[in-house]
Amino acid sequence: MSLTTNSKVLLPHEINQIEQIFVDVLRGLGLSRNSEAAEAIARRIISCYQSGTRESGALKHMIGYYKSAALEENADSLSHGNQAVSIREIADQPLSADELDMLQRTFDRVCIWCSIPRYGKRADRLARHITEQFRQGLWDEAALFESAMWLEGNLHVTRTHDA
Repeated sequence: MSLTTNSKVLLPHEINQIEQIFVDVLRGLGLSRNSEAAEAIARRIISCYQSGTRESGALKHMIGYYKSAALEENADSLSHGNQAVSIREIADQPLSADELDMLQRTFDRVCIWCSIPRYGKRADRLARHITEQFRQGLWDEAALFESAMWLEGNLHVTRTHDA
């Protein structure tokens, strides 16, 4: 049996990397390793990692912005004052779990690259753009990312010229 890039199997060095990220996140949030919140964070880190996000900085950033989503099941969790935008909520037609993961991953990457908060009008516009592009047949993750980055770049230029 050969491992592929889409494999859900974690290799020892990957587990070590995930462990270090997990410890850093818990330390940053001041959480105990034995809490329900820590378990939810661990699940979110592993899910993001297995979905293709491998950079520790990107994973930490995603967990920081999504701590309310990652801990949604826990009433005692920390949360932001604003509701984070979610592709799952934006998509009004049924999508597979893999499609939703890919769209969310694209949204997350653009937010990281462009320093976009995961809430508010800008995040909502970005999520709607990515979802609309997907509906119109742009199914490649890299192409969706480029399209969203182009949108953000052009909106920034337009706002600068209008000011």
